[in-house]
Amino acid sequence: MYIKFNDSGMVIPDMLTVGYIEGDGIGPEITKVMIDVVNSAIELAYGGTKSIEWRKVLIGNDAYEKFGTYIPDESITEMQKMCVVMKSTLNLMPDNRDINTILRKRLGLYANLRMVKYIPGMHVLIKTFDNVNITVIRSSFSNNHIFYHSSDSTDDLIKFLSDNYDMNITADSGIYMVSQSRFRIVKIIKQAVNYYKKHNCRKITVIDNSDNPEFGQWCYDELGRQDGIDYEMIKTRMFMKKLLTEPESLDIVLMDTALSRFVLDFLTGAINVEYGASVGDECALFEAVLSSSPLEAGYDVADPLSFILSGCAMLKHVGWESAASIIEKAISAAFLDNKIPGDLTGNKGVTPMKCSEFSSEIINRMEKA
Repeated sequence: MYIKFNDSGMVIPDMLTVGYIEGDGIGPEITKVMIDVVNSAIELAYGGTKSIEWRKVLIGNDAYEKFGTYIPDESITEMQKMCVVMKSTLNLMPDNRDINTILRKRLGLYANLRMVKYIPGMHVLIKTFDNVNITVIRSSFSNNHIFYHSSDSTDDLIKFLSDNYDMNITADSGIYMVSQSRFRIVKIIKQAVNYYKKHNCRKITVIDNSDNPEFGQWCYDELGRQDGIDYEMIKTRMFMKKLLTEPESLDIVLMDTALSRFVLDFLTGAINVEYGASVGDECALFEAVLSSSPLEAGYDVADPLSFILSGCAMLKHVGWESAASIIEKAISAAFLDNKIPGDLTGNKGVTPMKCSEFSSEIINRMEKA
């Protein structure tokens, strides 16, 4: 059964239809274990009164083999009906276009959520990062435009800017341009506020990036119009200091796309666990944040943790927090016993677990709250 919407928001049926995109490369392997883990937690939490009907959506190579296109209209329509979809890893299209970006645009998923959290038992490179539990919210779409110096269009742009705006740009220059819409940022803020209220968050922190001051100011102004929200705006330097010395003080963080790339690369370099979703007014796509790794496909060595945690985020999104909590506690129990996927074994003497083995360890450690 599909999610319905009324004046109060989402109406979630007890037998919920959720789509899944199996993906390319290691996608089928991590999708299977994610579904196994989520189903086990739901059964334990609700004793059969709630369940998920998993419906496969053809996107990527699977879709091309059947329909001759990587993103069939039929699949987009089905995802719009279901409103909640789990998306595994996808290859680039042959012309190097990113299927993920095209999906977000066609489904109207304008806000991107990236979660980075420490799991007890995990090896971290920075001691204070055992207190990290941060959700970065940003635009789903890249707003950066690069005009390379070797392009004819760049020559035209340089001439236009020089003639009309008195800019002295030499002919051998490239141009890097950032565009952003206040209307879209206001919509992203509303998604951040919804997330804050649904998850009982403590504070929304807006990063005032001196290279893009309008973003921070628009966010701050809009948050000031919201009721019951604790928020702050801090400079980039102060944010980085907090991140290193007291990361537990950070909860939801709003930043522009360019800065978020640097921050998330830094965080995941130290923790190596990132998961998330792209959301719009009604539809939400919960994503495996890792590459398709085609050379690893079929060997049962993939790390499914990101996609499993994205499954937890999906469960929280639909209000099934008890099932999500069961999974999170079971993951922590597995880590404390050094039952850890290969990508995360920074602890000496720990044998990395296979993909299927790790999911079994999680399921075996599940306990009803």
